[in-house]
Amino acid sequence: MHKSFAGGFALAAALVFTGTASAQSLGIGAGTQGSQNYAVNAGFAQFLSNELGFDVRVQAYGGSGQSMPLIDAGRLDLQLVPSPDMAAAVRGEEPFEGRPLRNLRAAASLSSSAYGFMVRADSGHTKVSDVEGLTITYGYTAQPTLRYQVDGILAAGGLSIDDMGVDNVPSVPNGVDDFISGNADVAFFALQGGKTREADAAVGIRWLAVEDTPEAEAAMQEFVPTSYIKVVPAGSAPGVEEDTPMMGYDYVLTVGAHVPDETVRQILELVHDNPDKVRNILNTFAEFSPEAMAPEMNGIEYHPAASAYYEEIGLTD
Repeated sequence: MHKSFAGGFALAAALVFTGTASAQSLGIGAGTQGSQNYAVNAGFAQFLSNELGFDVRVQAYGGSGQSMPLIDAGRLDLQLVPSPDMAAAVRGEEPFEGRPLRNLRAAASLSSSAYGFMVRADSGHTKVSDVEGLTITYGYTAQPTLRYQVDGILAAGGLSIDDMGVDNVPSVPNGVDDFISGNADVAFFALQGGKTREADAAVGIRWLAVEDTPEAEAAMQEFVPTSYIKVVPAGSAPGVEEDTPMMGYDYVLTVGAHVPDETVRQILELVHDNPDKVRNILNTFAEFSPEAMAPEMNGIEYHPAASAYYEEIGLTD
């Protein structure tokens, strides 16, 4: 049984970035405060306001499972969304089984991000395969697609959730809080999320490695088809003591089919022509490349204005 995530969950916060009185108005969804998704969307909203003069309202929800239906319904306009979340939504896969979001469109891939399991730095654990039997954050009732990401990382380490003790939490920031307090031994989170720095300051953290092999990647992709193994360089984030293979996937600029062609084109021209400014929005975008904005999305449809723009500038045929 699947609940609709569009209703019944309280709005966490709203930020408003205002340009000129006649500016284009946009509603941008975001994850809960403290999450990487909140930070990237708030930063992107500020970027659009500063560079294009758009009147932008950022609205925070518990997860993209709550905000994507609002984009689909035309009540929000866009959001930077992890590719696994968008893929599940448009394909009608759990937690959207039987109710695919047919009005979501891809506009661009902005960056590759890393995700994984943190443990205490003094634990001695360095690999996912080390933590069999420990308690891990799970459940994510407000962010149900994230369960598959945990399952995928465990699979890449030769484990499953049945091999673990489970600490059920509503969201990944709640999971990090439980990790800090000692209620969980292992927490799933984004490498560059704000709570990562909070956890490192509170208890000291280390990110666990998966095996950098085709077999491990294939096991991960059984649960998260759009994922891949991403080697994070030593010293590039708190808790990365050496080059560490982790789960990676792209952040996709997701827009509603209702968003006007001209608005989409303005955003894409701004992003494409100002790569340094995009990289400076947040560390999440540090690897942004204009040449990689239009990857094959494996069945995810691009907004018509995006397709036309990429063909015009030679990124697609």
